Amino acid sequence: QQIFAENPKGFATITGIKPDGTLIATTPTGAVVLLDGKADIGKSVFYDRVTSKVLEEAPNVTFKEYAV
Repeated sequence: QQIFAENPKGFATITGIKPDGTLIATTPTGAVVLLDGKADIGKSVFYDRVTSKVLEEAPNVTFKEYAV
């Protein structure tokens, strides 16, 4: 049985778009990530944490992370 997913997904909100089309996004923890794909500013997305490609639009919900 697999412990870790082969394609770990991340969650981020698009905060800007660079002139070359690269998406600027912020994760719930405040990290800034650069993503490839298409999404509008303000939209939340799921992305592949290995390739940094946008996978799909995410629901517009409040996301909280708690350290364990």
